[in-house]
Amino acid sequence: MSVDNSVRPDLLYAQVENSIRQKIISGELEIGGRLPTEQELCEQFSVSRITVRRAVQNLVDEGLIYRLRGRGTFVSAPKRLIRKGSPNYFGYHAFSEVGGKSPRRVLSRKALNATGRLAKALEIPEGSRVSMVERLIYEESIPIAIDYVYVSAQLFPDFLEDLGEDMSLYNLLTSTYQCVLGNEELVLDVSTARENEARLLSCFVGSPLYILHKITRNSDGVPLHYSKSVMRGDRASFRFVISPDGRVVTS
Repeated sequence: MSVDNSVRPDLLYAQVENSIRQKIISGELEIGGRLPTEQELCEQFSVSRITVRRAVQNLVDEGLIYRLRGRGTFVSAPKRLIRKGSPNYFGYHAFSEVGGKSPRRVLSRKALNATGRLAKALEIPEGSRVSMVERLIYEESIPIAIDYVYVSAQLFPDFLEDLGEDMSLYNLLTSTYQCVLGNEELVLDVSTARENEARLLSCFVGSPLYILHKITRNSDGVPLHYSKSVMRGDRASFRFVISPDGRVVTS
């Protein structure tokens, strides 16, 4: 297949882009399927590498395809829509609720002294002992987030041992620790992947990321944990429904 050479050269990328998009929509290119290499696409469409790169990048930005470093470019599953639906709707169980399992792998466990923002988030004195577990979250074998979870060591002295390799944080809080969950405070930032984040998330340096800061409280308003989640921007969308008085309501 070649493109229409009567089209202006600076618009050839759109033909390549649309052709690949239609193959994805029609199912000719299946979810999880690997796209031809850059060189193969150049030969297939009789265009330059610059044209192919622009077309592919637009499809990555659109979320239809994604890159894995050293492995190639693949067709994306539909983005997971994370919405308000329960007190812990921003936990990774939300991915399971919409059709995907999110296994977790522990990267590190540490005991720290709380300083600054962390002490304020957990509402404990600076210098208090804090337990931190760093985990990598997967969806269908694709790394989607780096999760840092912090709790007061005084409140949960066995947390480092209790949070297992593939255990839900919220199951631990509610089932093992018998906590009654209350409100959550959420701050959603955007950023781009640095070298270490790109390596762990199998994306490119500079790829878009969500940075999700969360404080979960119990029914008495005591902070149970503070977490920071670094999420791939091409793997999730967030939906909020705001009431006229400014509250986030169940959607």
